[in-house]
Amino acid sequence: MPVNTIVLVRVLPRRVSRPSARAVRTTAIVSLVGLWVIVPSGAAVRLTGSGLGCPDWPTCSGDQVLPATSAHALIEAGNRLLSALVALAAVAAFVAAWRSRAATRGVRWATGAAALCTVGQVPLGAITVFSGLHPMAVGAHFLLSMVALAFGTVAVIAAFDMVDGRRRAWNPRQGPMALIVLTAAAGTLCTGVLVTAAGPHSGDDDVLRRFGDLPEAARIHVRIAIGFVLLALLLVAWLWRERVGGPLVRRLAIAFVPLMLLQVGVGEYQYRNGLPEEVVGVHVSLAALVWAVAVAITWAVARPIAGVPRAPDPPSPSTRERAPAPA
Repeated sequence: MPVNTIVLVRVLPRRVSRPSARAVRTTAIVSLVGLWVIVPSGAAVRLTGSGLGCPDWPTCSGDQVLPATSAHALIEAGNRLLSALVALAAVAAFVAAWRSRAATRGVRWATGAAALCTVGQVPLGAITVFSGLHPMAVGAHFLLSMVALAFGTVAVIAAFDMVDGRRRAWNPRQGPMALIVLTAAAGTLCTGVLVTAAGPHSGDDDVLRRFGDLPEAARIHVRIAIGFVLLALLLVAWLWRERVGGPLVRRLAIAFVPLMLLQVGVGEYQYRNGLPEEVVGVHVSLAALVWAVAVAITWAVARPIAGVPRAPDPPSPSTRERAPAPA
């Protein structure tokens, strides 16, 4: 074999297998989109009563991998297939980050955590089915999705920083406030799970198991949600006043306000109208979106870009009038 051919055989695969920084960023974005899409897909399974449409695991029914004609089985099998694709996308993002020489430690850490959480959904899904859709198993399934979504969001931010050559560092002044807001957001999610566990949508028409009292769970959830909204509004006002986080973060924070208010309105409507399935599905999907945006904002606030000073305040009209004329 010629020497040139030997060199190509040895060198070319190494170059091909080392993803660029932009390729890593693309895989992180695809993974993040999948981590959000799986939330309304899982909600559809629960709200249509298809949670036990495939009573076995990992097959659908007995030795049958694909369902026959049952609509519930088709919905559940479709969600399982989508979950597998999302897991593959998350793992692919981690592998790309691990193989890339340009990837930072933050990108590798975040993509790895997102992939681990997504793969962890496989045994948790089996537990959910074998427990007969126990409300706590279903709730844990949803919360693990939220953890994966949080890591996926951080991975995308870190990937953009990697491509643009930015570094972030913990800010002891801004960080605690951001953590408080994120904790309130997590509390809203957890209490929302308790409301769902006590509500009428068990995931299967033949499953009557409930966990807790619906009015009491709703009261707790509403109080935590109000606290979260108030804290988030304070954070947005502070970002706008202090000019921290950069223009993109401030725009994202401003868009966060109507998104939260929309979620509050949908939640109030669904509770006062008997929790209709379609509205509950919208509420769950918005909850995942609100959570992802909250993670993005609080992460950027707690870890601002290093070496970028705060934008100066614009000069007042009186200052302009007193400014000396150029020589």
